[in-house]
Amino acid sequence: MKNSDLTKILNRDHENKWVALSANRDKVLGASSSLVELKNKISNKDVIYMKVQPRDVSFAF
Repeated sequence: MKNSDLTKILNRDHENKWVALSANRDKVLGASSSLVELKNKISNKDVIYMKVQPRDVSFAF
């Protein structure tokens, strides 16, 4: 699986929120400040959940 450029689909409205991405990572299906609330909103089980960090924060692992 190749890396996806999420800057094309994520914007400042998504910062510090949980987002649900389509399985192929080309669409944002929903966003919320609470993961539990987001999971309750999204009925599709084939999604990727991730927390979006602010653009000025660097993170590596």
